[in-house]
Amino acid sequence: MASLPLPVIVEKVSLNVDSSTRRLLQDTERKDGSFTASGTFEDVYKTFLYLAAHGTHSVHSKDEMNTRSYASAGLRSAHSSLPPPQAVEVDETVMRYIKKIKPEQFERIQRNQVSIDQSERHVTFSSLTGENIHAHLAREQFITLYQKTATGLQTREYDSHPRMMDRLCAEFPDLLIDTGRDKLMLTGSFISLERFEMFLSDKGSSRNQVLNTARHYGTHDIEPAIQKNTTVEAKQEKCPICLDTIRKGDCEVLPKCKHCFCKGCLKSAFQIKPICPVCGEMYGSLTGTQPEGGTMNVSRDNSSLPGYERYGTIIIYYYIPNGIQQDEHPNPGQSYQGASRTAYVPDSSEGRKVLKLLERAFDQRLTFTIGRSSTSGRNNVVTWNDIHHKTSRTGGPTNYGYPDPDYLKRVQDELKAKGIY
Repeated sequence: MASLPLPVIVEKVSLNVDSSTRRLLQDTERKDGSFTASGTFEDVYKTFLYLAAHGTHSVHSKDEMNTRSYASAGLRSAHSSLPPPQAVEVDETVMRYIKKIKPEQFERIQRNQVSIDQSERHVTFSSLTGENIHAHLAREQFITLYQKTATGLQTREYDSHPRMMDRLCAEFPDLLIDTGRDKLMLTGSFISLERFEMFLSDKGSSRNQVLNTARHYGTHDIEPAIQKNTTVEAKQEKCPICLDTIRKGDCEVLPKCKHCFCKGCLKSAFQIKPICPVCGEMYGSLTGTQPEGGTMNVSRDNSSLPGYERYGTIIIYYYIPNGIQQDEHPNPGQSYQGASRTAYVPDSSEGRKVLKLLERAFDQRLTFTIGRSSTSGRNNVVTWNDIHHKTSRTGGPTNYGYPDPDYLKRVQDELKAKGIY
């Protein structure tokens, strides 16, 4: 069954060309002596490849294309001078979910002459043609897919029932299933997990209705056949969570995406995460599991970071003390080891914007979490929570330092996936 189109985090991309190249394009806008073609990532990417095929030498993409540092050398030299893209740190469960539940979207990224390899907790991108621009573009597409998937996933634990495994796999293909000793770990969307619990309890809608509807939609991004724009029109709709017809006066229509639910179902979903259970649109503020009692302090100095020689440096000091895990942590009641971290951001206008976003993330307890350290392998320690920081002034991306021309843009995408922008 065809899956729904994936919403993207990078909503708009711009491509700059000079006047000699403009004749090859339509719908361009003049700005600062050059012409700009704007649109979705896919549209501008196609334009970029079209210009490359016609041998133009005066084109460069802005921000999202990751080539602005090389634009003055022309398109051909930019292709050859771009370094290989930085690896992306990933969660193994999220990656297994993407490969099993969203294989077509994952494979589509690799079709543009790019090889994607996973080694433990990192994904790397390499071009099969020697032109690293394709690998950089694939990396940006992958980050969008990964972040959108990770934001909407939950994992729940149940008692294992071996005799129902075959039926479970057949009836709930949108769930990632892991089995352990007498336990069943299911990973999927809030809607999918709620339907599984209805299947177990046989409450609310009938079991056959749950199974038939799950079989009919059959994907992680479950979209009702028709979504109405007003409460009156939506009163005959079925709630995507409980599958019952939404009663008059009991309908809640989300203002941005227009998906409608029973008020009680939506309240339960928002208590876990304030996103639309159907499309993942963010509503309100997301709160993480960062331990309480930490501090984030900021100072500045006049030294510059590689790639930002015109600016000073913002230094961020994080401190999370040792403590006892609470109910939202992996092992409540057990102790955890705290952490001290130092991060660096250029004191430019964009760097100051990133600092404000990082401060919001810290206040919403999204910067750190408690889990297993990817470097030491130790469990029950404070770790980063998918908001990447530059913890070294130098050394480039592979050493978590500068220069890294697209870092500020990349970290803003990571923050936007958590509702901070």
